[in-house]
Amino acid sequence: MNAIATDPTPAAATAPAETLTEPRILVVDDEQAMQLLASAIIKKLGYHPAAASSGEEAVEMYRQANLEGRGYEVVVMDLALPGGISGLEATLAIKQIDGNAKVIVSSGYLEQNARNAALEHGFSGILPKPYTAERLASELRWVMKQA
Repeated sequence: MNAIATDPTPAAATAPAETLTEPRILVVDDEQAMQLLASAIIKKLGYHPAAASSGEEAVEMYRQANLEGRGYEVVVMDLALPGGISGLEATLAIKQIDGNAKVIVSSGYLEQNARNAALEHGFSGILPKPYTAERLASELRWVMKQA
């Protein structure tokens, strides 16, 4: 018999504690390449990435994680999501779930100086596309330091 197959201990119970405490970041982008790139950068920074392809999926993932007590530290939200609800609508829904949610708006249509407008619309940060690993890391750190 295989010892692993008969071990009744759940995998999560045997995971190192640090993997359960690293900040979780949700990346919302309809382009899989952007999801993969951002997730790889986030993982390299020592955070735990998760990805959603639509506003609806993001809201549901956020709601479920919040209910389970393992919410996301930050959401990186693409503004232009085709079909369904937009990034702005998804952000508003996430803010209804958690009024303290930190959402970084990301889009190819943002001006670098649009931070004030983004903050007025409830976003915690701004990440114009295309972005570099350094820019994503910098914005994540800045937003996570905010109260």
